[in-house]
Amino acid sequence: MPARHPGVDWPCVAHRSRGLAGDLWGGLASTLVALPASLAFGVAIYAPLGPGHAGQGALAGVLGAAAMGIAAPLLGGTERLVSAPCAPAAAVMGALALEMVSGHGGAAASPERVIALLTLAALFSGALQVLYGVLGGGTLIKYIPYPVVTGYLSGVGVVIFLKQLHGLFGFPGELSNWQGFTQPSTWSGPSLLVGLATIASMLLAPRLTKRVPATIVGLAAGIA
Repeated sequence: MPARHPGVDWPCVAHRSRGLAGDLWGGLASTLVALPASLAFGVAIYAPLGPGHAGQGALAGVLGAAAMGIAAPLLGGTERLVSAPCAPAAAVMGALALEMVSGHGGAAASPERVIALLTLAALFSGALQVLYGVLGGGTLIKYIPYPVVTGYLSGVGVVIFLKQLHGLFGFPGELSNWQGFTQPSTWSGPSLLVGLATIASMLLAPRLTKRVPATIVGLAAGIA
């Protein structure tokens, strides 16, 4: 048997080791979720400025994801939750950019001015969130009926599911889900193979190993 140092608490060391491994896998899994979404949201927000600003939008998304990943752990967190970009916020910011570029109710703003105003809007929104947190505004959630919260989250899940069907079946983007389902000739064999392999791997992963998150196993299977 290996000798044990009398001053070392070995169960504590093992617990910290498992905690570090969990943090690493959790960080990788959350990166796989947050980074692509941040890229997409950044491009979507900058889209009204013209095709030439798509790269700036992607860069802004990456920088935003990095800043969020650094700031969120430093300010504390909640167990079993992952910090990720907010789709409704991206939709609102994109609509704001479109409104300023189109010049509804006034002169159209230049792309540089729009970017500056979007930055100010994001900073003021963040300041309001901090203020609400300091004042305990999050406790107001207890006054919202449970069916409202579950209905909203379930609706988000349904929307995400429907949006992914185009990628799963591979039918053209101009077709609706119903049109794509009723026209099997538009389905893509490779897309279905990759999608089903990913889904099956994620479902079977917990039975094979608990060291690697199912999301990463599914991603690896889809790439393979």
